[in-house]
Amino acid sequence: MNYGLYQSAGGVLSNLHEFQVISNNLANAQTTGFKADLALAQQRLPARIESGSFSDPNLLLERLGGGQLTTPTMVEFVQGSLEKTGASGDAALEGRGFFVVGPERGADEQTVALTRDGRFTLDADNRLVMSTTGWHVLDERNQSIELQPGQFEIRDDGMIIQNELEIARVAIRSVEHPDALEKLGDGLLRPTAGSGRAEADDSTTVRQGYLESSTVNPIIAMKDLMELSRALEANVRMMQYQDVLMGQAAGTLGKVT
Repeated sequence: MNYGLYQSAGGVLSNLHEFQVISNNLANAQTTGFKADLALAQQRLPARIESGSFSDPNLLLERLGGGQLTTPTMVEFVQGSLEKTGASGDAALEGRGFFVVGPERGADEQTVALTRDGRFTLDADNRLVMSTTGWHVLDERNQSIELQPGQFEIRDDGMIIQNELEIARVAIRSVEHPDALEKLGDGLLRPTAGSGRAEADDSTTVRQGYLESSTVNPIIAMKDLMELSRALEANVRMMQYQDVLMGQAAGTLGKVT
């Protein structure tokens, strides 16, 4: 086995994974409420330790280490800046909370999702829904919210007021470890065992007429892509060098004298 070749190949795979994650972040630099993903890596243990072998190690290989190992992607949950739109159907969150949405009018805990995308509108049945997916915005009882056509007010605590009447309170929930949430696409997230259950959150403030911008910094993302391109090129070049060396060794040492 060519140890260096395997290490360079592992570096290529890790670079490609990180390249895909950062490219996806960059593509969502203008997506409302988008939270950037973190492509993480860690040092891989030497082959002897990883396999649990107790045989005498090759000291040279031991000093080379085990290369790089990709770890599961995590969500970088930070507050995005709020941009004023003035539209009554737009709402942003200040704090750790999420809006709760479901694909059906009466969703249960198995089908609901969380989102920071506050672009809301009324559907044909005058129910409050996400304008991008059509999923129903849910109240504290996981029920859809029915309104009358026209303007409405959303207070800081999530209470919807229309015609001077309190209609319903938008459900706002948070999880203990938001970085472990599972992304479903379309700005939707779902709790996992690592994130913990979604619980009611009274500390998050609703800002009507605002939208939360993406947390992706396009300049930093472009810089990271350029650095990754150079690292990927270096790993591929090392694989090519080692392939040439193996060919030369086979051609030279394999000759019969």
